[in-house]
Amino acid sequence: MDKYTLKTVFQKSFLGLIWRIEADTANGVLAIETRNRDQGTPSFSVVDYTTGVSLIHEIPYGDRHWTLAGIIEGKLIVRAFGTDSPDHPGIACLDAFTGNLLWEQFNYTLLGIANRQLIVRHRSFAAGYEQYLAPSDGNLTQFNISIDKPIGSAVVLPRTYTADVPTFLKNYAVYGDIFYCQVGSKHIWAFHEKDGQAFRVRLVVSSGRAILADVVVLANLVKMTPEVFFMIDQLLFIISDNKQEIVSYLV
Repeated sequence: MDKYTLKTVFQKSFLGLIWRIEADTANGVLAIETRNRDQGTPSFSVVDYTTGVSLIHEIPYGDRHWTLAGIIEGKLIVRAFGTDSPDHPGIACLDAFTGNLLWEQFNYTLLGIANRQLIVRHRSFAAGYEQYLAPSDGNLTQFNISIDKPIGSAVVLPRTYTADVPTFLKNYAVYGDIFYCQVGSKHIWAFHEKDGQAFRVRLVVSSGRAILADVVVLANLVKMTPEVFFMIDQLLFIISDNKQEIVSYLV
C-alpha cells in the first residue's frame, strides 16, 4: 500500500488582503474578494479549486463600499453597502471567466441569493416587497422553485473538539482549542502550539488510532487565529496569517 501523504492542490497569492470568500461547489469554484491595504478598495478573483487554475485574478470593481455577495453559474455578484448599514442600492455582475462587467442595477438592494436567483428590494421601499432578479441579465424575473442542477457539496467548518483528547494527540503541546472534522474514514485535527513568543498551527490527519500525516501549516503567528481552516469534500483550505495567500490540500 502506498504511504499516505497530504498533497498540496494549489497555493495562490494576492496583492490585497483576503476579505471574503464565497463558494460555488456545484461548479467547483471559489470567488475571492481582496482589499487594497491603503484605500480598502475591492478586487475580485475566481479560482477553480479542483485544479488551482485562476479564472480571473484581482479584477477591480467599485469603491470601498462594494463587496462580494456570491457566485452563480459563472456570474460573480457584487453589491453595494451603506456607511452605516449593510442595506444599500447597487448590484453588479462580473463574468467569472473574463472579469468583464455584464450588468449593473442601481434601483435595487440585494437581500440574499437563493435558488440561483437574487432576492432584492426596490430602493423606494424600506421593508417588504421582495422581488427577484435573474443573475444572467439583472432583469426582474418570477420566483423559480425548480432546481435543474445539483446544488453541490457543503462548505464544512471544523468544530471545537470537546471530548477526551485521543491518546495519539497527547504527545503534542496543544495550546488552546483543538479543531476537528471527519472526512470519510479520516479525522482532521488542527491546533495551535507555542513557538517561543509566536504560535504555529499544526494539522494532523488520523485514521483509527494511526496518524497518517502531521504538518505545520502556519508558522510565526503573532497571535492565535480563530479560523483555522474550512473544507469542501476532501479539499482543505487554509488562509495565511498575512491574509494574502490561500493554500489547498487534498486530505
